[in-house]
Amino acid sequence: MAPTLNPSTATSLHGYIDAAITDSNPVLPGAIVQILDAQGTSLFEHTSHSHTLKTLFSIHSCSKLIGAIAFMQLVDRGLTTLDDAKVIEKWLPELASKKVLVGSKDTKDGKQEYIFEDRKHDITPRMLLNHTNGTGNTFFNTELKDFLGEGVAVEHEGSEYWATLLKSPLLWQPGTKTNYGQGFDWLSVLIERLTHKSLEDVLRENIFNTLGIGHSGFRGEWGGSVVASDPGVDFWPASLRLETGDFMSIPGFAEKKVEREDAWPEGKRHVQSVGTGLVSSVADLTRIYSVLLPQNEGVEPVTGTRLLSAASAAEFAKVLHPEEIRNDSRNLLTANQFFLPYENQAKHVDPVGCFGLGSAIQGEDRVLQDGRKGRSKGTVYWYGAANIVHWIDGEKGIVVVAAGNFFPFMDGKWVEFVAGLEGLIYEGLKG
Repeated sequence: MAPTLNPSTATSLHGYIDAAITDSNPVLPGAIVQILDAQGTSLFEHTSHSHTLKTLFSIHSCSKLIGAIAFMQLVDRGLTTLDDAKVIEKWLPELASKKVLVGSKDTKDGKQEYIFEDRKHDITPRMLLNHTNGTGNTFFNTELKDFLGEGVAVEHEGSEYWATLLKSPLLWQPGTKTNYGQGFDWLSVLIERLTHKSLEDVLRENIFNTLGIGHSGFRGEWGGSVVASDPGVDFWPASLRLETGDFMSIPGFAEKKVEREDAWPEGKRHVQSVGTGLVSSVADLTRIYSVLLPQNEGVEPVTGTRLLSAASAAEFAKVLHPEEIRNDSRNLLTANQFFLPYENQAKHVDPVGCFGLGSAIQGEDRVLQDGRKGRSKGTVYWYGAANIVHWIDGEKGIVVVAAGNFFPFMDGKWVEFVAGLEGLIYEGLKG
């Protein structure tokens, strides 16, 4: 039976979101929210200010799930597999040849000498997708940032990320630890090499154009033209919450196209990554993500277009990490102006979940702090850095995307807002 949302709940949701935006000390600078069922029917939608469900914004790490879908399409075409280490050895020799950084020592002349050991375990494409490949990330791993030193770009600074990947060692033996690392940056390189096309062309040909999605694509600083090519496009810049509680817009972010020299496939440098970097809209995200609902088995319900085989779609909700490594890095510990610490393993969030393919998988039915029910066990979910959240609840047959589009990531008021939103949704969901 298709799910329905109680009309009184919809009214409560609208009031709840409006209050968060219009309060004298607002929780959000704005909000776009949609709930889609497995038939592609919109059960609820809310927009603020002049925004619509098609308003574009930078989706940050919500890009990962789209990249994972793109890779699984190549699996369906027989171009690659999830679990063959020879794929990495053949197509990503730079990664396959890396050693593991195990420590350092001071030399007699006062310099630091790093100690490495040979890689002992295989790296497979699945490990790139589920964060077990042994790589670090400069946002979350201080040892990697110290090793690279000052002046080295972080992974997500446009075309320079390729140079960072080449210089970065492994931090763990593959398969022995989960770590939110460079896996999706390497996956992006793998997709480009398997197809001999730019990543944006792959996504456009195989996902966006296939579904009639006209504006999703890479941010301008990654060489994309989705915003820059159409001055009239409705683009929502991100904001930053100041200490005063006011919001300051971050202008220019993603809007200006940066031309990339020596870019793949004509050149040698890989300049686009689905680790982050995409611009999209809530309406487009719910449609793309809906193919992963078990009821749809890889088919987008509005057009009837098959994006994935049923077997590939089912891979996204499989729990495959050994229990002893599931909770190695799901907590986000970085603290700065743009990122606040967040305990994904907290009691009322997801204490026994794990990473999936480009996402996380809810380990048990979520019970919110106020006792209300939340998303179901097995729900596929993740976040975008500018306070964006999506979840795909297969048991209930719904996709939810909510965008606040502001920093810092996991701002306390945003976390409370999402919990309240989730509680209301599941109170009023029937079927």
